[in-house]
Amino acid sequence: MPKTHSVSIIIPCRDDYKYLSSILLDLSNLSPLPEIIVSDASKDHGAVKEICKHHQIKLLQVEPPSRGQQLDKGAEKATSDILLFHHTDTNFSQNHYDSLVQSFNTDSTIIGGAFLKNIEELYPIFRLFSWFHKVYTMHIGTLYGDQSIFVLRSVFFELGGFEGLPLMEDVKFSSKLRDYGNVSVITPKIKSSKRKFSREGTLQRKLKNMWLIILYRIGVSPYKLAEMYYGDQSSSSRGGQFSSNSVGLEKD
Repeated sequence: MPKTHSVSIIIPCRDDYKYLSSILLDLSNLSPLPEIIVSDASKDHGAVKEICKHHQIKLLQVEPPSRGQQLDKGAEKATSDILLFHHTDTNFSQNHYDSLVQSFNTDSTIIGGAFLKNIEELYPIFRLFSWFHKVYTMHIGTLYGDQSIFVLRSVFFELGGFEGLPLMEDVKFSSKLRDYGNVSVITPKIKSSKRKFSREGTLQRKLKNMWLIILYRIGVSPYKLAEMYYGDQSSSSRGGQFSSNSVGLEKD
């Protein structure tokens, strides 16, 4: 009988109060219930603590803000054999959850992967090239954070995790993951909020992201890129303090 894998869902949060409450409601209705961990670097940590307490979710506080460090610390506290790193503003249904577990249950060679991203809604013009995007992403494309990257817990730590990087943590980890073994990009397609594109403009946002990736590829430090992306230096600090605030289901 195939092994049934357990799942820990790790959610980095930075001032995403509205989206956090919504996604925790959705995740809390999954069956069987996964382990859910919020790794928070918000200005108002008390508000996040109240949201997590309401949904009985494990909560960690990470300072200063650093997405890679938040994900790494969440992984350290996770106890399941599959880690799923999920953004607050990205949808996740029972169908996504079932597809994830089934992928590992039916193919023992898979070490990790991500969900295929729904690009048609963000970039309507890309509908003409959706088939190319699908083939490219499934075979050689970078796995980005808003695709909900997943990986076997043992493999995650063998690869050194996200190395605490404040930006481009997903790009670097994706490269390591693809080099390490069999990666699977699965469906249903996953969809993220348009909030950043609505605020900055679709084309402007896309060009900004592409420019940051180019800079990273030619050797610019992720810490410098984080300053450019977030507009402050708090996200570019190396290291940082970590504290565990237990609420809800936290046992230790």
